[in-house]
Amino acid sequence: MERLRDRLTEAGPETTLWVSESEYRFSRVLMRLVGVLMPGAFRKQSRQHMQDFKAFAELGKDVREAKD
Repeated sequence: MERLRDRLTEAGPETTLWVSESEYRFSRVLMRLVGVLMPGAFRKQSRQHMQDFKAFAELGKDVREAKD
């Protein structure tokens, strides 16, 4: 199970602060092991989602387009 909480707040006239909190709870033993051994993978995926949203918000870039 994953819980997400995103907050967007005005930080200035042309600036928005985005705070994203993620909590992962695994019910299966294998996923618990993955969570313990590879926590960086979850942070990396979250960071990629944030960068994709930033590209969309600032540049209008559709991240669904092929990245080849």
